[in-house]
Amino acid sequence: MSLLGSASTLEQMLDDDSIRDADVIVLEAQSINRAQMAVVSHRLREWLPGMRVLFLGSDSDSRSISPEDIPVYMTINTIGFLKMEGAVERMLQAIRLIASGSFVCETDLIKRILTRLTQWASYSPDEGAGHLSEREAEVLGLVAMGRSNKEIAQELFLSEGTVKVHVNHIMTKLGLERRTELVRFAITKGFVPTDD
Repeated sequence: MSLLGSASTLEQMLDDDSIRDADVIVLEAQSINRAQMAVVSHRLREWLPGMRVLFLGSDSDSRSISPEDIPVYMTINTIGFLKMEGAVERMLQAIRLIASGSFVCETDLIKRILTRLTQWASYSPDEGAGHLSEREAEVLGLVAMGRSNKEIAQELFLSEGTVKVHVNHIMTKLGLERRTELVRFAITKGFVPTDD
């Protein structure tokens, strides 16, 4: 195994021709936001359709991956999610496995994603509460995690006004008047991932 190159920014990595000779690219999850992920996805599929990617991240990075993110990761042939806190030998083993076509993922991340998908799939609104759209459910989860409208807007690539409209619609559908009631509802109904 040999290192063909390294870059301090995503743009430098994508502009480096030596990337074309790599079997696996290792990316730090926190260095890529959702908007950049679309660029990475497009460029890697276009230039390097068989390239495999290992994402390294922290516990908080793994908690921030939502079910909606998974299809984007999969379009760029991502077959690895590993915590940076682990041993170097573990990362090297993961790279070898990924290069051979195996899938590598932290157990707690898989559990968290499956739990969240199950919660979303099994959600049924209370009688008379109305039905939340997928986007409203996503906004509700972020509200319950303590995010402001501005932070939610940035994370979901929406305007702050649109987020405010979503929050108001959710509160109306659920018959709630305060944001704190919304948070309590979201936690009770499982819209917030737990740290089992």
